[in-house]
Formats: sequence, C-alpha cells, structure tokens
Amino acid sequence: MKKFQFRLQRLLWYHQQRQKQAEVLLQQAVMQRELAFAEVQSIQAEIDRACQLPEAVGMPVNISSRENIAEHLRALGRTLTAAQEKLMQKEQRLREANQVCTEITRDVEGLLHLRAQQLAEHTDEVARQQQIVLDEVVMRQWSLRDADATA
Repeated sequence: MKKFQFRLQRLLWYHQQRQKQAEVLLQQAVMQRELAFAEVQSIQAEIDRACQLPEAVGMPVNISSRENIAEHLRALGRTLTAAQEKLMQKEQRLREANQVCTEITRDVEGLLHLRAQQLAEHTDEVARQQQIVLDEVVMRQWSLRDADATA
C-alpha cells in the first residue's frame, strides 16, 4: 500500500518555524515589558522615599533642602512620565506579538487538524483495500473448495 504523504507538509513546517520565531519574539516582548514595569516601580519607590522629609514637628524648616527635594521630585516626575510612556509602548508591542503568535498558532493547528484528518482517511482507505484483498482471497479459497468438492 502507498505510504501516507501530507501534501502540505512543507507549508506546515514553514508555519511551525514561524510559530517558534513568534514565540521567541513574544518572550522578548514579555521580558522588555517586565523591565519597563520594574523601572516604573523603581522610580515610584524613589519618589516615595524623596517625599519622606527628615523634618520633625517644632524643628526649624530648611528652605534650601525643601527646594532641592522639590526640584528632585520634578526631575523624578519627568523621568516617571518617560518610563510610563516606555511601558505603554512595551505593552503595545507585547499585545501585537501575542496577536501574531495567536494567528500563527491558529494556522499551525488548522494544518495539523487537516493532516490528522487526511491520515485518518488514508488509514481507512488502506483498511478498505486490505479488506477487499482479503475478501478476494477468501472467495478464491471457497471457489477452489467448491470446485474440488464437485470434481
């Protein structure tokens, strides 16, 4: 009997290779998003620490120290804004990479399903052909027995 051959095997291999590449890009996007998120968290923690003034009630207020802290907080605010924008860009890239990966995975799954369906059809056809051959052998044996019995 003829061996099963999936005509779209090269296309399947191509899509599986694309799927692996998309998964690598997705992992990179996840890592970059995590780094951007960690950067935002770090800046926010630094802002929180800067807001903790080392002053006590009833003690004299150091104006230059407050001005320096206020300037430092403004700089941190600008840095935080830039980091949040970077985080939004990384999240967008992650969504896009996830969408591409999902589409390619859908294509691969469709081809795998088609291959499984064609393999099942091939197996059924092989079984049917074998049954026909077996039936012919049995019919010949009965014919020979009948011919020997009548002779």
